[in-house]
Amino acid sequence: MSQQNSDPTIYDGLMFVSLGAVITGIIFLVLTLNEYGWSSAG
Repeated sequence: MSQQNSDPTIYDGLMFVSLGAVITGIIFLVLTLNEYGWSSAG
C-alpha cells in the first residue's frame, strides 16, 4: 500500500490565492458593470 501525503504544499496555497483573485475580479467586474446600468437578468 502506498501512503498518501495529505500535507498542504505551496501549490495548494497558490491555488487558493488565485481562486481568491478570480472571485475578487468577478466582484469588481459586476460592481463596474452596475455603474453602466447592466443587470444579469438581461
